[in-house]
Amino acid sequence: MAQNSENNTVTPQQLAFYAKCRQDPWFFLQECVFTLDQVDAENPIKAFPTHLQYLHFFTEVFLRKKLIAVPKSRRMTMSWTCIALILWAVMFHKGKLWAFVSKKEEDSAELVARAKFIYDNIPRSKIPEALLPKLEGGKMLKSPPQLHFPEINSKIQGFPMGADQLRQFTFSGIFGDECAFWEVAQKFYASAKPTIDGGGQMVLVSSRAPGFFKKIIFDQIDNPTYNFPESTEATVKHPMEGVDLWTNKKNKFTVFDLHYTANPEKRSAAFREAVKEAMPIREYLMEYEKNWDTFEGMPVFPDFRKDLHISKIKEGPHLGLPLLCGLDFGLTPALVIAQIRGQRLYIFQEYIDQNKGIKQFLEDILPRLTQEFPEWNFRADKDYFWFIDPAGFQKSQVDARTCVQQMTELGLRNITPGPVDWESRRSSVEQFLIHTDRDGAGMNINARECPNLIEAFQGGYRYADATAEIEPLKIRPIKDRFSHVSDATQYLCGGVRRKKLVATPTPSAPHYGFLGKREEQTEGGSDVKDRKFGRTIY
Repeated sequence: MAQNSENNTVTPQQLAFYAKCRQDPWFFLQECVFTLDQVDAENPIKAFPTHLQYLHFFTEVFLRKKLIAVPKSRRMTMSWTCIALILWAVMFHKGKLWAFVSKKEEDSAELVARAKFIYDNIPRSKIPEALLPKLEGGKMLKSPPQLHFPEINSKIQGFPMGADQLRQFTFSGIFGDECAFWEVAQKFYASAKPTIDGGGQMVLVSSRAPGFFKKIIFDQIDNPTYNFPESTEATVKHPMEGVDLWTNKKNKFTVFDLHYTANPEKRSAAFREAVKEAMPIREYLMEYEKNWDTFEGMPVFPDFRKDLHISKIKEGPHLGLPLLCGLDFGLTPALVIAQIRGQRLYIFQEYIDQNKGIKQFLEDILPRLTQEFPEWNFRADKDYFWFIDPAGFQKSQVDARTCVQQMTELGLRNITPGPVDWESRRSSVEQFLIHTDRDGAGMNINARECPNLIEAFQGGYRYADATAEIEPLKIRPIKDRFSHVSDATQYLCGGVRRKKLVATPTPSAPHYGFLGKREEQTEGGSDVKDRKFGRTIY
């Protein structure tokens, strides 16, 4: 009987190995599971990190608890661990149905694809094909995303978040990934919880963020706000460094609170400082430290530093480099003027007005630009580039023309929409704020000429004082006198980032280069696909 598995025969040793894998999921993870690390270009396929004790401990929790919530630091291998354990449960046991739930169906499909990766990379020398359940069609099914083992009637299926996605099923278990960032997390929970009643399992894993996941962690499901003490009435155990464990009294979730210090390789001050310096402070606190920031009353840009980002000496623009303009429309229009030098953004001037349409505002401002920047002609192709509110490409209810058409009628060229989504706009500004190099900080603002923008950065541009009724991913800054100049700056930074604009500030021949694919204008502005910017185009 000691023939190899290529002939569909199985040795006694392989049968014994299979039996041990079926009985002991940790043994299966140790011996058969490989993960894919796409960040590591040289060695992307890795053996499961069974040297990490917290993963072994979590496996024991997974086997014993029906409701598990894991608030975690980033890159702790928790998603891979849950996927591997669920694949073990489905592959070695009959009649199992597990749901993988993520924000969008394509995200849940990626989770199912990870399970398929683990299945494909099980060493066939250890568990031969004859012992593994066969996938329907021999592959992962795409729509809906699923791994189906028909001979044992077991399945993993991917679902997008939503209130009604899971109602028709009865599940062995539900795995929710990064659920703190779901807009409808509470509705998902209300509809999904009954589908596991009677013995099913729910495992929710996520980085920290304000929202319904926070309510689950601290047993505050019925609390109408997110602003409550980040503590629990349950007895908290500390089984090992970096892990806190408790079971909530009301919602019965066992919380496996995981900090990056659970990994011995991440306990050093050097690791902490390296991560902290590479990220905006808000993201660092939520994704690595135990911070459930509600943003209530907080400044939008906490990384702004007066000593780094404000220049008391008036900086002038470099000849040969176009002026970059961020423009926000509305009855309180705002304009900021800047240049890029290297990867550093210099903001020279702000213009703000009240109760004016865009045409009247620009008719007042353009002569001032001619006076204050006489070497630049706003009608010339190479001298000005405008990054504007994307709404400027739409017709208003009172004027059949778009704002872009009104701008082109005034002779303006090179008009590009800034990012539509809020997070892209906000993060584009953050990237300039946190960047430093040998020339200094990534953003330099003229103190005398930009007083409103500086006041906005210093806390005037902030989140609302009460956000209890707002979904966490829909929380936005207060709309007031600081928001317009801040929006103009976001369109500028976002447009620059999307076009990957850099500049080489040599005094003799400064030039811009737009790296990567250029975007074409959709309406009103000129086609910038092949245009040369300044004196050199890369």
